[in-house]
Amino acid sequence: MQKLTALLVIVGGVLAMGIVLSFYGNHVIFEDMIKGEKEIRAGNDLRVSAELDASEKTGIYAIQIFDYSGTGATAYVLDPYGTQIVSESISDELLEGKFAVSSDGIYELVVRNDQTDSVMAFGVIGPEPDAGKRSLGFISLYMLAIGLVGMAGVGIFAIKKRKTV
Repeated sequence: MQKLTALLVIVGGVLAMGIVLSFYGNHVIFEDMIKGEKEIRAGNDLRVSAELDASEKTGIYAIQIFDYSGTGATAYVLDPYGTQIVSESISDELLEGKFAVSSDGIYELVVRNDQTDSVMAFGVIGPEPDAGKRSLGFISLYMLAIGLVGMAGVGIFAIKKRKTV
């Protein structure tokens, strides 16, 4: 019985660490991102701006449109000079992309809806997270998987131990 308790504590600790790392990893990955949310309709765009420097080389953006019908919305990324560097039609609820950061300044994500029906849109723009920050997401995923497999193993161990008693 003491072995079973010790195994449950260990596996529970691995699961708890995986959950904590998952929350912390998401916070670290998204801490430099600028977020915006707005109900958009024709003539009423969502605009999210982020100051980026050329040393970051790559920027990322993501857009989520809630209850999206699939037509009429477009995403644009503008560089500090107002030049459109990305133009993409939104054909799904979620759109993600990258763009080159060529000069220092304020980059802007614009989400435009040309339909008469309004939709709720959420957008983020910012520098691409480095490999160290992204690895936190993978580590937490592995810890959660190991913890869940461990829980199944402890359950099997408990059942076998009960049958032999």
